[in-house]
Amino acid sequence: RGMLEPLQEKDPDISQIVTYSKFVVAYFLQQEGASPGWRKANIEGPVYLIKRQKAPFYQIIVKNQFSNNDLIDNLHPDWELDCQKNYIFYKIEDTKQQIRGLWFHNDAERVKIETMLEQTMEELRSKPEKPAMMPPPQREAPSANGDSQLGRDDPDTLVSVSRDSVKSVL
Repeated sequence: RGMLEPLQEKDPDISQIVTYSKFVVAYFLQQEGASPGWRKANIEGPVYLIKRQKAPFYQIIVKNQFSNNDLIDNLHPDWELDCQKNYIFYKIEDTKQQIRGLWFHNDAERVKIETMLEQTMEELRSKPEKPAMMPPPQREAPSANGDSQLGRDDPDTLVSVSRDSVKSVL
């Protein structure tokens, strides 16, 4: 079995592994309390940058070798990335969540993941997700005499629709 199939068992929308590293240790930044600082997250194992068929289109997954408690973060154009020798630190868009740190034994692996993360983030920033556009309203086909099929002369069939009324039901 390859690396992709076990990931797809948990998430069938994963379409490809963009890049991976065989081993990282995840850390969370504890900013409150008597002794703030970095804490091991008890999540260690391979890290994957994956592409999905639907939103969120990219994720970082650290497959925890100790338990089923994997670290899964959705890449977002607002992420802040900071990289140093053997470490990638990133702040996700949810400010209530802790800042993450990934430690790499081999710095060449860190550079490989960092490069692909930066390229993927640049792609996300250059192609923001566009909201689904609603199709234009369909007009009623005119009848043989050129009048609309809507009962214009019958006040019981008239309906007033505003943009605000449509938004309020959506």
